[in-house]
Amino acid sequence: MIVRDTRMKLVLVAIHIEASARAVPLGPAMLASVVRRAFPEAVHTRILDLFLHQSAEACAAQILAAEPDWVGLSIYVWNRARNREVAQILRLRKPSLLLFAGGPEATADPAGMLSEGWLDFVLPGEGEELIVEVLGGLLRGDSAAEVRRTIHPSPVKDLATLPSPYLDGSLDPAAYPGMLWELSRGCPFRCDFCFESRGTEGIRRVPMDRVKAELLLFEACGVSQVFVLDPTFNFDKRQAKAILRLIAAQAPAIHFSFEIRSEFIDPELAQLFAAIRCSLQIGLQSADDAVLRKISRSIDREDFEAKVLLLHEAGATYGFDLIYGLPGDTLEGFHASLDFALSLAPNHLDIFPLSVLPGTRLHDTAPDFGLQHLKDIPYTVIASPGFSEADMRAAGRMAQACDRMYNQGKAVPWFALLLDALALSPSELFGRFADYLDAHADPDTTALQVGFLTSCFQEGKAAAVAADIVTYFGHSGALMEAIAPNPQGTLEIPQAWLRTQTCLATFRHDPLALLEQLQSGLTDLEHLACVLPEHPCQALLYMEGGEALLRIVSPAEAEAYEHLRRGSDLEPASVDLAHFMATVLDQTYEGETGLG
Repeated sequence: MIVRDTRMKLVLVAIHIEASARAVPLGPAMLASVVRRAFPEAVHTRILDLFLHQSAEACAAQILAAEPDWVGLSIYVWNRARNREVAQILRLRKPSLLLFAGGPEATADPAGMLSEGWLDFVLPGEGEELIVEVLGGLLRGDSAAEVRRTIHPSPVKDLATLPSPYLDGSLDPAAYPGMLWELSRGCPFRCDFCFESRGTEGIRRVPMDRVKAELLLFEACGVSQVFVLDPTFNFDKRQAKAILRLIAAQAPAIHFSFEIRSEFIDPELAQLFAAIRCSLQIGLQSADDAVLRKISRSIDREDFEAKVLLLHEAGATYGFDLIYGLPGDTLEGFHASLDFALSLAPNHLDIFPLSVLPGTRLHDTAPDFGLQHLKDIPYTVIASPGFSEADMRAAGRMAQACDRMYNQGKAVPWFALLLDALALSPSELFGRFADYLDAHADPDTTALQVGFLTSCFQEGKAAAVAADIVTYFGHSGALMEAIAPNPQGTLEIPQAWLRTQTCLATFRHDPLALLEQLQSGLTDLEHLACVLPEHPCQALLYMEGGEALLRIVSPAEAEAYEHLRRGSDLEPASVDLAHFMATVLDQTYEGETGLG
């Protein structure tokens, strides 16, 4: 006899920007956990991952294939429009379907969302307790209208009362390339452009026993990347240090991403960060204290430099955020902040236009500051009294140039060296590069950098040395980024190793001699040009044991490598060439040189 499942079917939907290590439906999974605990016999819950590249029709079809009675949509800035399209299709195809929404956009603008007419109700704020109350009412026979009148959002007071979606099986860490790891809710700061702390008081933390259990599960499931959801991870330094020690002991192979504040860095914390695989993001936003005070922030530049220096000396990986278009800022002020940020040698620099998000204090005060901004997604500033529309466009070009040259171009090892040689500030260099990008669209970032920097030097020999430096670090940096450790901490070499984990580069000087000079401390380009004889050659860069290695190859070897890379047959003309081809295929070399 077939037993029919009479439970109500709830589908919780996450529409991600793209498939990535961050595309994890943690919000829906948190709701699924409490629903399964509260109504194990009455509600069947399913989590559905969708993506922006899918059409609204395709998304709706996947949702309807689950035969849902209730559908919950997790809405962010990037997917609000797509969710609206999907919901409208669902309304047409299955009028009896009950639709509701949660997430940051629903929290910031619940009335606006309801007024659009495609939702039955909205769950603003933290939804775990709300969804249990709401579904309980629906199961008792309450109508959507009746339920809507009973919704009164409030924060979950004790996070220990919530089940873990990882530990209860609602979210399988092994099914995703990365993980989102919530360690706290709330924020001790009141930055006007953010609604992280609005409507809450203080910080609520996940209990350490659950933190440890989830971490052990991540390690056991082979998770390679974890993005920590804690807006100020190091605010409670004692707990932060305990978690970092736990990571070092239990999950040394996993890479973690943290958001931190510079004020709370100390020497011990810097060393603990450096001891694990992690990257740190610090919200600088602006280097101008007067500008920051208009959005309820501040900066002590000397203290900021000193704290970042602790990270630098410890060898930790860190980056900064900058925002342009802030109240009271100007294009010149933004340039000064950019120059300050890059003087501290961050591993990356992320630059964004200011967004006036609904639900934030800045949304209330924007008229007082004269901020003109988009009223709809993505809510970005168009102009302000100190930042014209033309200035905003210029800052946007600068942000693109910085991302292409500095972030994508792996420029950290050579950036200061080239600035000194050209006697330019970072903002001046990026301004020139932005103009260069208008006329050049080479998809190879390293080739683009070489072409641009060569054009910046009047003296050809210095330009040739600069080109070699950028060529080596660009290719080796890309190779190092492509390799990731497996759960056992060893390196995984894919089958397409020749295509993805090696590259053939052209140099104008002997790259081994060049790197030897750099490692000895000689960094002046004109001096390097004098001591390095011209020696045009090709070299094979490859990964071995997590290190970028280099071998100068003959023209015949270079040709053989290209044949092997393309998968074509080649009969070696000599014993030496046959040996080279065999060592390439075996992924081992003789006479290799390690390059840090």
